[in-house]
Amino acid sequence: MNEEVLHRIESIVESLGYECVHAGVRTDFGRLKLQVLIDTLGGINAGDCELVSGHISSWLDGMTDVPGLDKGRYYLEVSSPGIERQLYKPQDYIRFQGKEVRVRLSKPADGRKTFTGIIQRASDEAVTIMCEDGQKDIPFSSIKGGNLVYRFKDEVSKRKRREKK
Repeated sequence: MNEEVLHRIESIVESLGYECVHAGVRTDFGRLKLQVLIDTLGGINAGDCELVSGHISSWLDGMTDVPGLDKGRYYLEVSSPGIERQLYKPQDYIRFQGKEVRVRLSKPADGRKTFTGIIQRASDEAVTIMCEDGQKDIPFSSIKGGNLVYRFKDEVSKRKRREKK
């Protein structure tokens, strides 16, 4: 599926008043799976997903020149990004400065491929996170994937007590 189709899907989502966190395609059991993650202040519910799915489906049903989309040979999944949402682009890291993240690297750095810590700062080129073993500057070109980390209140309290020691 081409970038033009994904940009059009993003436009549909945003025209309905939602943030398009991600629009992507992968093959699932030989069929295209189109995944669209949406968000808004206050969160997403099933009705929001149904509304967005209906608009995207209507538009996609009219697409006859995109391989795999003809005759409905695709899955459409519209959902919330979830509590541990994936971070896809530098703007996501900038937006969530001060939040805890887990970053997975394509190649090891300091003998590890995964770092968890608080985003200190981010730019279009790199993110700086404070890990338990110190500050790490990670270029986006090295990042394979990243997501927010959710901790229950009890876990946060235990962690803060450990950090004070």
